[in-house]
Amino acid sequence: MFDLNPYHLQNASLLHFLMLQGTALLGYLIVSRYYEQRLRNLMTTRRLLQADTDGIPLIEPEVEEVFVVTPGSDDLKEIAGINAKAEAILNGIGIFRFEQLAQTPVTTVRRVLAEHGPLLFTYDPVTWPGQAGLAADGRWDELRNWQEQMRRGNNLDYTHLLS
Repeated sequence: MFDLNPYHLQNASLLHFLMLQGTALLGYLIVSRYYEQRLRNLMTTRRLLQADTDGIPLIEPEVEEVFVVTPGSDDLKEIAGINAKAEAILNGIGIFRFEQLAQTPVTTVRRVLAEHGPLLFTYDPVTWPGQAGLAADGRWDELRNWQEQMRRGNNLDYTHLLS
């Protein structure tokens, strides 16, 4: 082992403390200079990229004209898998009635839901238009039977219900 105070100085602890403080200060100055230079380089790169993108026009996506305004609204939460947040998203794009949801393509429903961030769905939105079609026709018993089959995990062939 080595001796921290080989000359048996009275203030050796204070000297060690001052050396550690000096080393910490020197390390801080070196690292802060490095990161200041790195920040300047990143800001320069950002300004160059911003100048390149300022001249490019933004292309807005085309909005599908799928929805027809129908007076009134239905409780879309009657559809298995639609929660309050999903209903608010559907209402936000103009779907208020079961007929509208039944006529909306599944790809449109999925895209709209994906644009509004990750949501938790109990059931796949692929069944929503079919369920909405049954609800719009007033076939509630068939709809409830189908929903019960989905809750049990049975893969029910629902195509005959939609005719």
